[in-house]
Amino acid sequence: MALLLVGACAGMGSQSEFLAGRQALLRGEPDNALGYFDRVARENPAFVSDAVSPRRSIWTYVGRSHYNSGGYDAARSAFEKAISQLADDYVARMYLGLTLLRPSVPQTPTKGFTLQEVTYALREGVEPKRVATLARERGVAFDLTRETEAQLRITGADTFLVSELRNLRSANTKQGKGSETRRAQGSKELNAALVGLRDWWDYYIRYAPQGKFWDPTLELRKQLDLVMKQSAAQPADWSTVISNAEWLGYQLEEESDRARRDESAERDRLLRR
Repeated sequence: MALLLVGACAGMGSQSEFLAGRQALLRGEPDNALGYFDRVARENPAFVSDAVSPRRSIWTYVGRSHYNSGGYDAARSAFEKAISQLADDYVARMYLGLTLLRPSVPQTPTKGFTLQEVTYALREGVEPKRVATLARERGVAFDLTRETEAQLRITGADTFLVSELRNLRSANTKQGKGSETRRAQGSKELNAALVGLRDWWDYYIRYAPQGKFWDPTLELRKQLDLVMKQSAAQPADWSTVISNAEWLGYQLEEESDRARRDESAERDRLLRR
């Protein structure tokens, strides 16, 4: 009995750390999120949360944190661990594909402004123009994807700051073409992930109790279909594919929360009848 209680407490601790890390990730604080996810991964490397759909390994979130910070080598390693642990972790496979499709670039010096530092400054009331000035002095250590841009705008970034950050990152990064082998592998992983997500989607909406609350406007499904179409094009515009797939990943992360809120609201309405 004592062992069962210890195991239950450990599981609750991992879940609490995971949820705190996930909120940090959604707030645009990948470095902060990584601290939580790393602790969960060390204590329970096989951790899979039931708080999100579809299921995702803790290593998926370790990888997402590295990915959003621009640490693509570390992200790739984490995504590969996630897939080895959970073969149907389609989000991990999608981001692994995106990591492989991204051009190989030199590592940015650690002194560069991180996404977490920028969002913290904005929340503390630092004017966007002042943040842009600081970024010009220090450099930028993360990429401006649709996901990171959305997180920045939520915390108060204006169009001027977003444009400055994008220009600084472009100026400090020598874009190079990835090898054909790497790109082919990335394309294969991405397409396998999209097919898996589509099949999971169809099953979940049809059979899962929460399915009717999932993506009621079909916006996410349209985004999924768009990415599939774009990735299958010959030749594919990989820059656009990456951007749209990242946006899909960001929206998938929020959809679990939206669906749970809608399900809870309907349950409350039925109880009040």
